[in-house]
Amino acid sequence: MSALAIEINDAGLVVASEAGLLAVEPGFARVERGKILTGDAARAGARLQPRQTSNRYWSGLSMEPGTAGSDVGKSAAELAYAQLESLWSRFNAGIDAVVLVVPGVAYRTEQLGVLLGLAQECGMPVRALVDSAAAASLRPYPGQQLMFVDAGLHRASVALIDQNGEAHVRSDQVLNQGLAGIVDAFARRIAELFVRATRFNPLEHAQAEQLLYDRLPQWFADLQRDERVELTLAHRDQEFRVAVERDAAFGVTHGFCRALTQLIAQHRELGKGLVIQVSDRLAAVPGFIDELGRLDDAQAEPLPAGHAARSALLAGPIVTPAAPAPVKFLKRLPWRAEPRAAMPTMPRRASPPAAREKPPTHVVYGGVAYRVGAEGIAIGREKDAQRRTLLVGEGSSGVSRLHCEVVMRDGELKVRDLSSFGTFVNERKIAGEAVLERADVIRVGSPGAEVHVVSLEPAE
Repeated sequence: MSALAIEINDAGLVVASEAGLLAVEPGFARVERGKILTGDAARAGARLQPRQTSNRYWSGLSMEPGTAGSDVGKSAAELAYAQLESLWSRFNAGIDAVVLVVPGVAYRTEQLGVLLGLAQECGMPVRALVDSAAAASLRPYPGQQLMFVDAGLHRASVALIDQNGEAHVRSDQVLNQGLAGIVDAFARRIAELFVRATRFNPLEHAQAEQLLYDRLPQWFADLQRDERVELTLAHRDQEFRVAVERDAAFGVTHGFCRALTQLIAQHRELGKGLVIQVSDRLAAVPGFIDELGRLDDAQAEPLPAGHAARSALLAGPIVTPAAPAPVKFLKRLPWRAEPRAAMPTMPRRASPPAAREKPPTHVVYGGVAYRVGAEGIAIGREKDAQRRTLLVGEGSSGVSRLHCEVVMRDGELKVRDLSSFGTFVNERKIAGEAVLERADVIRVGSPGAEVHVVSLEPAE
C-alpha cells in the first residue's frame, strides 16, 4: 500500500510520502478573473492584489459565504478545496491511503468535519486525521517533560505531550501571533532602512512592495549567514541599495520569541527537565533557539522540514487498517523510535557550602540598582507599607499587588513567590522560594517586568 501525508499548516502545507518530502507551499489563495490560484502562484501577487488575496482561509475554515474575505467573494472552504485539489492532482498517482496531519489547536470539531469533507470531495482515500504534535513526537524522554512548539501564519502553539506508553497530546496553549506578523515586521524594518539610506520607501509603491516581499526569503537567508548584507531594489529605472546589519534587521523577532518562550515557561512541570521539539518553521525564526537557551534544565530539538508529515506515516496501523473504519482524529500515537536517554538535571548549587561564592547583593530594575538586606524588597504593582517596593507591571497582566519578595536570609539571596500567578527565575516557575545567583533574571507578569540579580561588591 502506498500512502501520502498532507500536513495542513498555512505557513507551509507539506506533502510527504514514505520516500520523502514531495512539496511545501504556502497557504495563499488569489481569485483572478474567477479562477482560484493557490500556493506560490497566489503569494507572488499578494501585494499587488491584496483585496483579492487571502491567507486566512485555513485558520478560519468555514463553509459560510464571504469567510475568505469580503472582496474575494468566496467561502474559506472554497479556497481550501482549491488548494487541496491542486495538491492531490499532482501527487495522487498510485496512492492508496492519505493521512491529514492537522494542528489540533487550530480547528474545532465542526472544522475538522469540513476539512475531511473537502479532502474526500477531492477523491482522497483519507484514513485518519492526526494531531501534528502527536505525529512529530517519535520517542519518549523518560523522566522529562515533553513539548512540541509550532507556528502558522497567524498563531503559534505549545503542545504538552504526555508520555504514558504513547505520545498523547494532553493540551495546547496558543499565542495569537504568527509567522505572517514576523514577515510583515521584517518587511517594514527593511523598508525603513531603505528610507534612511536612500529616501526611497518601497512600501509606497505596489510593484516595489511586491518585489521586496518576493526577495525577503533570500535576504532572510543571507542575513542568517552573513553579519552584513547589501540589499538592492529596482524601481522605475532606478536602483536603490542599502547595507543592512543582521542585528538591525532581526531585532523585530525579539518580542515574538520572548512571548513564546514565556508561554513555554508558564507550563513547565516543577522538578523536571524539559525537551522542546521545535518545528522547522520556528527553528528558522532568528533568535528563537537562543531565547529557549534562557530556560533552565531544558534542551531544544529542532526538527527537519516535513517531520510531522513523514513521521505520521511511520504509524503503520493508521495507513494500513485491517478493514475499512471510520475516520478519526487521533491525538494519541504509539512511539515509533527508541527512548532518548534522560538529560541529567544538576542542582544549581552543587558545591559544598564552604566553597560557595558570596551571594549577590543587589537587584536592578529600570536601570537602578537596589541593595537587598535582611529587611528585603517587595516587588509588585502597589507599595508595601512595611518595606521598600519595586513598582512593576504597568502594561503587563498577571502581576499581583504584592507579587514576590527578595530577601537576604541564611547567607543567601532568596526570592519568595507571594502571588496567585507565579514568579519566574530564568523563565522557570519557582515553587514557593528559590535561591538567587548572579545574572539570574526574575520575571513577574506577561509579557512581564524583569528584575536582574547582580553583585556590586567584589568577591574576597
